[in-house]
Amino acid sequence: MRKHVLILTGTILLSILAGCTGMQTVQLVQDRPEDLELLLEQHEYARARQLTGKYPSLDTPQVQQVITLRESGYVNSTYADARILESDQDLLGAVQLLSDALQRVPHDALLRELRNSLEQERVRQLKDNERKLLVARASYMIEQQQLFLQQANLEQPSLGQRWENSRNEKTAVALSRQLIEYGEYALQQGDLENAQTCLDLSLALHATSGAQSLLSEVAAAKHSQHKLVQQEENVQQVRKQKKFQQKQQKIQLKQQQKTEVLLAETQQALNNNDLQVARSTFVKIPLSASNLSEVQAVQHDLDQAVGTRVTMLMAAGDTQYRADKVHEAVRIWGEARTLDPENPDLKERIDRANKVLARLEELKSRQHK
Repeated sequence: MRKHVLILTGTILLSILAGCTGMQTVQLVQDRPEDLELLLEQHEYARARQLTGKYPSLDTPQVQQVITLRESGYVNSTYADARILESDQDLLGAVQLLSDALQRVPHDALLRELRNSLEQERVRQLKDNERKLLVARASYMIEQQQLFLQQANLEQPSLGQRWENSRNEKTAVALSRQLIEYGEYALQQGDLENAQTCLDLSLALHATSGAQSLLSEVAAAKHSQHKLVQQEENVQQVRKQKKFQQKQQKIQLKQQQKTEVLLAETQQALNNNDLQVARSTFVKIPLSASNLSEVQAVQHDLDQAVGTRVTMLMAAGDTQYRADKVHEAVRIWGEARTLDPENPDLKERIDRANKVLARLEELKSRQHK
């Protein structure tokens, strides 16, 4: 009799559960081939795949392609919605959305990875908020203890004040233990500043060897972190120096190649006795190459050739000037000056000749009047 009652009770319970939303395990047993479209509309892709596996007539490439396409669209849409919730700082909503989706597509790695990442961030934020609240309570409690000591130095505390301070001391001990836990958690996460803050407050509330030991670990971790930062800075400095040296080598190589080309062009112009081209080409050689022996040798040949030409032109100009051919003399001296623009003798001759020409023009002007 009892066995029949249990069977009857189980049958009634299954009927009730079948009508409840969210009872997918029970509903899965009842899925029929004609339910496939409804399952896809409800994004129950895991159940849809199990249904096709149960009924070979549904397990066709066309049906599987439809399921895959609609499942892919659902995954992409869910991922985008979760990212929107994340940007709105609703991490709990995003995690719940992804967890619900993973019941429908439990094999999807993209959604699972995002959910795990957001869940870790949510836990971190919760721990961070709890730590901030705990730090605020600890700071308030320290202020209360200091205030009690200041008042006790002025006058004898009342019975109520002593009772309240005793209660605060018990609270301080409890807060100190909690701060050690949060300090240890922060240390494990590599959050050294918050770890030190929690442990310093713990010691201020109630000195313990545990807090002091953890503070020593924080100090050691900070030292190691500083060394790593220093090593990284040194590595970066070496890289920068190496990059700078490589850049300088490229510049030097370009200047060397440029110098070789300009020297060759200068020498060719000298061979052709084209001193104007030779001089204008030579001055383009980088200043950094001026100490090179090959540059100095070409400069010597150029200076000598220019000096000879200038001397010859200066003498020719003098001859023309003495023959009262002042214009021709100025032209020849001007040609010489293009080769040697800083020559003071040429400047003096040209200036004197220009004055003579100016007086001649003045005399002609007077004669015409």
